[in-house]
Amino acid sequence: MGLMGAVVSLDDVAKSLNGHRAIDGLTLEIPDGTLVGLPGRNGAGKTTTIRMIMDIIPPDSGGIRVFGTPMDEPIKDRTGYLPEERGLYPKMRVLDMLQFHETVKYLSPSQAGAAASRRLDRLELGDRKSKQVEELSRGMQQKVQFIFASG
Repeated sequence: MGLMGAVVSLDDVAKSLNGHRAIDGLTLEIPDGTLVGLPGRNGAGKTTTIRMIMDIIPPDSGGIRVFGTPMDEPIKDRTGYLPEERGLYPKMRVLDMLQFHETVKYLSPSQAGAAASRRLDRLELGDRKSKQVEELSRGMQQKVQFIFASG
């Protein structure tokens, strides 16, 4: 495996969870510029595959490369992951939460506030920045989560 231009490459990846073979010999290449969906029934291994790609859990065997190398911290900084379950703080104001996230990504507090405001405006959420997360609809919360994932 390892075509030039492959952003994600999985080579004969396997993973067992709780005695169940969740992934068995998965080989996949995602070329640069490609949008990919992972359809499938519950338990098909979609989330497990994404978690292995993101280096949240290791594969039992096989190889995974992102941008041509195994996942590491610099690549994690360039990569977003938007899980179905939201990791948002319901009582926190949207802008405060995003500003906190930006400071975790090594920006100063003033830079973080400006970056968070720009991201909210870009996704047409600027008018909701003072609201608590729990006041937003599920779709609006998903947009906020997207901002997190897009790093």
